[in-house]
Amino acid sequence: MSKAEDAEKLGYVSAAPGALPQVGIFYAVGEKLFIDSTPLSEAGDYGEHLVHERSHDEYWLRLVKKGAVPRAGYEEFPRGRVAYRKESGTFIVLADVCILGEEDVFNAILSRLHLPIEETETGTIPIYRCYRCSRRPPLADQCRLARKEETDNSGV
Repeated sequence: MSKAEDAEKLGYVSAAPGALPQVGIFYAVGEKLFIDSTPLSEAGDYGEHLVHERSHDEYWLRLVKKGAVPRAGYEEFPRGRVAYRKESGTFIVLADVCILGEEDVFNAILSRLHLPIEETETGTIPIYRCYRCSRRPPLADQCRLARKEETDNSGV
């Protein structure tokens, strides 16, 4: 079952009527979700996809300058991207497992980018693994998701 199907089961309501879907990039820093996006109608053409054209490092620098995030390398925190697949007409959320494993964070991404549940898929690729996870296998002990699972299973 896809994350989108999971979100629908949990009662997540699909994109608001009339809201334009967006593509973008995002970071999860502590309990905050930072999203930089572009309406699909204005997205950049990147081969088989439509994408938000600003890069993670450019967006991170803006966030650092605003004082919104720590002065650290942009690759140290869980991040991801939403792109639109032109051929299939679907959206793909590519992200760190630290993000995809957090239902509330995933649902916030769907909601804020007005993504239709039934047309949204998920995936992971190595470039979106946070610094902590990239030094160890996914769900390493320093990953947000792994820490949550340890807490959830401590009474078993």
